[in-house]
Amino acid sequence: MVILKGSIAISFGGNKDPAAYAEVVSMGGINSAVKKELIATLGTILESKLSIPRTRFFLKVYDTTLGRNKAKL
Repeated sequence: MVILKGSIAISFGGNKDPAAYAEVVSMGGINSAVKKELIATLGTILESKLSIPRTRFFLKVYDTTLGRNKAKL
């Protein structure tokens, strides 16, 4: 699912230049190599399509299965 909201003001370091915040939630398969690829790909898209510099976006990536008890119910 992707939700884009252009009506929400974002300020990074007190500056209101174009910026972005994103969250990626996974149910498995997110490791550091995948995170690096996600960040690079999203950075390219934000820069080329929305004119948001890579230094002006925050990406939160997490895997909901990390730390989960693997016991069968």
